[in-house]
Amino acid sequence: IAIINAVVKKLLKQLYLILGHMREVGKGDLSIVIDVKGQDEMGELGHQFNRMLYKIRRLMEENIQRELIAKNSEIKALQNQINAHFIYNVLESIKMMAEINEEYEISDSVTILGKLLRYSMKWNSKTVTVREEIEYIKNYLVLINLRFDYEIYLSTKISDLVLEQHIPKMSLQPIVENAINHGVEQLAKDTTIYIKGFANKQDCIIEITDAGKGMTKEEVNNLYRKLEGEIEVSGGSGNGIGLKNVHDRIKMSFGKEYGIEIFSKVGCYTKIQVRIPLTVKGED
Repeated sequence: IAIINAVVKKLLKQLYLILGHMREVGKGDLSIVIDVKGQDEMGELGHQFNRMLYKIRRLMEENIQRELIAKNSEIKALQNQINAHFIYNVLESIKMMAEINEEYEISDSVTILGKLLRYSMKWNSKTVTVREEIEYIKNYLVLINLRFDYEIYLSTKISDLVLEQHIPKMSLQPIVENAINHGVEQLAKDTTIYIKGFANKQDCIIEITDAGKGMTKEEVNNLYRKLEGEIEVSGGSGNGIGLKNVHDRIKMSFGKEYGIEIFSKVGCYTKIQVRIPLTVKGED
């Protein structure tokens, strides 16, 4: 009996080890990793147990990250809403003063600025149509052109099907802003930003292209690393935080297979391609 008992314990030692770890997991310790020995059934059970714990830890980290991003968005929205009515009232006063003095160009600019603020501060809906986002970009460029001695034109070629697709709010405007700040502004001459949208099987592709200074392969690779979180980004201009924000929000809304891609050539162009699922059906 003693010999049989010793043999059984030796044969089931791995099982007892796994059972002990399972009890620890049941108490809330998810940091456990089983030291798997052998390739038999017990070894395979240990491998699968380790794999399960890894997936649980990863899912928990992703959920925490989603909650942090959502909470930060809610805080920013609340901060915007606090001063919204005050800003609207001031803009209306400035508009009336401009019209009284027959400064209609100023009045029109203030009207467009009011539209931009209403769009950016109103977060009742987390998504908008591509058509609404494009309209916002047009108003944005009107005000941007007031700053420069040169003109930035907008050329759009977007199918009706893509215009009706829903995207996270403020997904395309940061890309246009990035194109102006880092691709166009340094050239200081008349130029055009192109936005193209088309359906591709079950996906929609939206491409934003500028004829700016472009980027080297190394710069593109570094930007990709920032988008994937391999390089930490912080607040400030030129560090890719705007594109990463867009990339993260698209992935959160539609899944990991969606997001943005970057194409660029030094001295020629930079193209940011946004891929989203085809959610609104219709004829393209």
